[in-house]
Amino acid sequence: MEHLPETIDYVDADDHVVAQGPRGQAPGAGLHHRAAATILLAQLDWPGSHVLVYQRPSTARVYPGHHDVLVGGSPRAGESYRQAAARELAEELGIRPPLSEALRLRTTSPVGPYHLTVHLAELHEPLRPDPREIPHHELLPLNQVLAVPPRPFIPTGLDVLRRLFT
Repeated sequence: MEHLPETIDYVDADDHVVAQGPRGQAPGAGLHHRAAATILLAQLDWPGSHVLVYQRPSTARVYPGHHDVLVGGSPRAGESYRQAAARELAEELGIRPPLSEALRLRTTSPVGPYHLTVHLAELHEPLRPDPREIPHHELLPLNQVLAVPPRPFIPTGLDVLRRLFT
């Protein structure tokens, strides 16, 4: 069976849906896309928190082999940021923790401008990572990641950590 590309919402600079289409095509139309992500913390009491840091697969289209703290992806057409964040955690790590929205921002990546909503979740259950999505992961002290992040590290993930925890 042929694999059809996911349909996502294309949005304007104010995050209003203006069209739908395949992933990766929004910039060509002069539009933004959306991303939903979650930062997983082993405990929420700062500064003693540990954060999940994972490595992207070497086959990833964007930032292959880089480390990150933002687990997530693009919401499907009509899907809310929270729904997308929950789906991505279930697909990539096999967990369904309660989510708390922490930050919304407009940013850019190698595939174009996008709106990002970041959630926080406390890790209370064992992870069952999909090795195709997350070949390596570990819990590191949050203050260590902020001071000396693993290399290479995705810039947006580090920016979000700094916005939320410094």
